[in-house]
Amino acid sequence: MGRKVVSKQIWQRFLYEGTIGLKETNISSEIIESWQFCRNQNVNPYCGKAGKVLDLQSLKRKKKQNQLLLDLAKPHIEQLRDFLKGWRYVTTLTDCDGYILFEEGENTVKHAADKIYFIEGAKWGEKEVGTNAIGLALRLKKPITVKGYEHFSVASQAWNCTAAPIFGQDDNLIGVLNISSLYRSINYNYVLASIKLAADSISLDLKQQVQEDLELLIQPDFNSDQNAIICSTNEVIYSLPTGLSSTYHSLIGCTLSEFIKETDIQLSNLRIPIKNGNRIIGYRIPIEMPFKDSSTLNFKGVKGTSATFQKVLEDVKKVSATDTSVHIYGETGTGKEVISQTIHDNSSRSNGPFLTINCGALPEGLLESELFGYEPGSFTGANNKGYKGKLQQANGGTLFLDEIEEMSSSMQVSLLRALQQREITRIGGTGSIRLNIRIITASNEDIRKLVKEGKFRKDLFYRIYVFPIQIPPLRERKEDIKHFINDYCERERWFPSWIRRLEKIFMQGEWQGNVRELYNALERCKILFTNQTPNDEELLQLVSVLEPTSLSAKSQPKKIENYDVRTQLEIKRMKEALAKYNGRVSRAAEELNISRATLYRKIKKFNL
Repeated sequence: MGRKVVSKQIWQRFLYEGTIGLKETNISSEIIESWQFCRNQNVNPYCGKAGKVLDLQSLKRKKKQNQLLLDLAKPHIEQLRDFLKGWRYVTTLTDCDGYILFEEGENTVKHAADKIYFIEGAKWGEKEVGTNAIGLALRLKKPITVKGYEHFSVASQAWNCTAAPIFGQDDNLIGVLNISSLYRSINYNYVLASIKLAADSISLDLKQQVQEDLELLIQPDFNSDQNAIICSTNEVIYSLPTGLSSTYHSLIGCTLSEFIKETDIQLSNLRIPIKNGNRIIGYRIPIEMPFKDSSTLNFKGVKGTSATFQKVLEDVKKVSATDTSVHIYGETGTGKEVISQTIHDNSSRSNGPFLTINCGALPEGLLESELFGYEPGSFTGANNKGYKGKLQQANGGTLFLDEIEEMSSSMQVSLLRALQQREITRIGGTGSIRLNIRIITASNEDIRKLVKEGKFRKDLFYRIYVFPIQIPPLRERKEDIKHFINDYCERERWFPSWIRRLEKIFMQGEWQGNVRELYNALERCKILFTNQTPNDEELLQLVSVLEPTSLSAKSQPKKIENYDVRTQLEIKRMKEALAKYNGRVSRAAEELNISRATLYRKIKKFNL
């Protein structure tokens, strides 16, 4: 049996008797349920117009909040015009609360709509005007047609209305597209299909645009040179400064008010708009620099008890309170990056970015673009959006240059100029970019010796060697070995009964690879002896690491500088992704937007 036309008598009978006799009328269950809802909510069935209409300023704010919905919906509404021509209609677009944001239609019909306040700014929900297509589409979240006396209140009973919901990201209800007509002889199945198609198209456009906006907000370039939080227009946090992201990563996705409650971070009242074209998609909110208590040192490493390393920590505490350039000297594996991170964490720049570059890991051409950045199209293989170099990305924070002794003479000149002038120019660019950064450098060799030998520029040396810190090798602080062992066991939840014997034997090692080699040995020990007790000889073998077998010329991997620039950039991005996710290929492949099989193949090809 088809859907029966509801007469005025049926509507009046419901008002007088409630649900009595409704089943015999073949009214749809949605209409019956809505009538009962309206009755329970004490909606006035004799109300002849909308009871809630926004003032002009409030309507203006509503439209601004829903600007993206309005912009994306209007082209689809225009496409409906030819289809609706001559049907005595008005088309409306509402927000998720039922407020009409946009209305258009034939003038005579709009005049009739105006009389019942079916206008922009009016709230057209079930609680406000009873059963209607907009209100039902909002509550049921599905397309629906409501005709004539199916409307609960007299305001809408001259109209036939068809509405469909519009969904955004994560299928959240965003609004409703509605057609209301005074014309009775219409194929409403056709109208319903058309309005649903238009609403679905708007939903798809919304999701794609929101995804584009999100990708824009979370890209590193947006927050690399600002000590600020990046949030959406509704104040959902999308990005934190590098200095905060590790500590407060769980708060990404929360609102600003939740962030303020959970942290003691002071935020500025300033809201700097972020735009995609002419549309504001979010805000940059600066963080106020907190006061640092210089009496304590925030050190995430193993402090130990050796006098030599305690002196290092004292120096770190003193220099952290300043903005002085620091040079760290120490053998491989002594923890130079840990010390540089500690200086940053205890400085007034701690909420700013902390970035690192290993100068010895990149060929000269790639190091230059990595440091200074480049404009779009500067060279073959360059990112078509350009690239902010690490010097610019580190603005407001700290840049750590490891193995600076490996930097070529020409690169030393470029770096010196940047440090002297406190500004840079991107490769292929003409404009100057001001710098506000702290530079910390490190070397595996005594850089003073390299200066004397003419292998390192003296003028750059005096720029970076303001406050030197020398980290002693592990063999000169053997009393700290047991503290590193305890740290490893605590982190790994591994507590062998023979740990004292392990400490005694490991104290005999020379540890040429220092702390890194010690942790590697402990990792091997845990794997080999989880379920058995080693003898002293087996433990001694862990201390004496064999020299690696040299590769034959045939099996040696191709050096990175022997690839073209495009391939060098590709290798660099793969290394960064693998490092970011601790070698987890699936996560790295997702980050790079390639399949796992492709990434595995490239890892093998480039010996990553």
